[in-house]
Amino acid sequence: MCLDKNHFSQILLNRFNLNKKMKIAFVTTYDARNILNWSGTSYYISKSLERQDNTLMYIGNLRRQVSPIDKIKKVSCNIFSNKDFVLDRTIAVSQKYCDQVEAQLQDQSCDCIFSIGSLEMAYLKTKTPKIFYTDATFASMIDYYKGFKNLSPEIIRQGHKIEKQALENCTMAIYSSEWAANSARDFYGIDEAKIKVVPLGANIEIQYSKKEITEFIGNKTNSSLKILFNGIDWERKGGDVVIETIKEIKKRGVAVELHLVGGNTRHNGPLPDFIFDHGFLNKSIEKEKAILTRLYTTCHFLFVPSYAEAFGLVFCEASAFGMPSISRSTGGIPSIIYNGRNGFLLNKEDQVKQYADLICKHFLNKEKYYELSLSSYNEFSTRLNWNTSGELLSAMIKEVVHNQS
Repeated sequence: MCLDKNHFSQILLNRFNLNKKMKIAFVTTYDARNILNWSGTSYYISKSLERQDNTLMYIGNLRRQVSPIDKIKKVSCNIFSNKDFVLDRTIAVSQKYCDQVEAQLQDQSCDCIFSIGSLEMAYLKTKTPKIFYTDATFASMIDYYKGFKNLSPEIIRQGHKIEKQALENCTMAIYSSEWAANSARDFYGIDEAKIKVVPLGANIEIQYSKKEITEFIGNKTNSSLKILFNGIDWERKGGDVVIETIKEIKKRGVAVELHLVGGNTRHNGPLPDFIFDHGFLNKSIEKEKAILTRLYTTCHFLFVPSYAEAFGLVFCEASAFGMPSISRSTGGIPSIIYNGRNGFLLNKEDQVKQYADLICKHFLNKEKYYELSLSSYNEFSTRLNWNTSGELLSAMIKEVVHNQS
């Protein structure tokens, strides 16, 4: 087939647009360059985009500006209705965030505005392509997380309005799970073409080779069962179920250890001698990071049976160490844990006996455990890492910019 001159020129232009470097305004309400914010996720997202040869212009440290009327509404709700009027979810706060973003963008050009969340995207007035990336919609969080329960009807109305406005105002909305993406499609009625899914990656600095992971797994198959629980919110993460499950496994005559990380362990009386509480381990402190790394490389399973979870970065981290995860099928977790590939998910109603059965079955079959562990590492290598997610995000940004040009 012979190409005419105009068609050939368009092909060259398309190829240039898709390969050119992007200048991205990276928007957060806080400082995304501080690894301590949002468990380091925004930091890792930004670095993953920079590795794809994009230039980032950081827009952050936004000040929450609450209107006097909303302050009165909050007090009134507390006194007269015992409902929670969450100031972070007011239209006034979202509008002020957007005003600050526009002020920081003034006299600066960029190819795309990329926001971590919808609040700072909803009311942006610009023709520049706008993309936000987050782990949940407002609708999906209502009555799911503790901070979104018992909300006042007024704040629910405003929260939905902000979310709908952000989805209509953006060029593309990217979610970390199908659970969140389905909420945007189904509850807010957003066009399927505008919604994308890219899983978050493991927030770790060191990535081990397959040979090293194989050695870790080989050492574990010859030891007694070791379980890791890593979570700060003890109740939401199912800490009590973990304790009771380990006791049940012990009763079955299996030599077992439980290692608790998070620092908010709630239990009655002293812990049995086979349960070790390491408290909160800060990955930015080398000594504490070394302890956590040792637990990831020596424990057999990550066991966090969360009752509610928008995503669950800890499961990505476990896969990075070749450690299978055991959890519940809820929220965004099914977009991380694939049954039989990097762990297993049980139903919401399943409790101690079912978890004990599952763990014992897959620990006692050493050959199957070895295969599952290698498969877990493969899920990290191919899907749950920031290099892969960064490539996907960068490609989506370039496609949006190209289509808008």
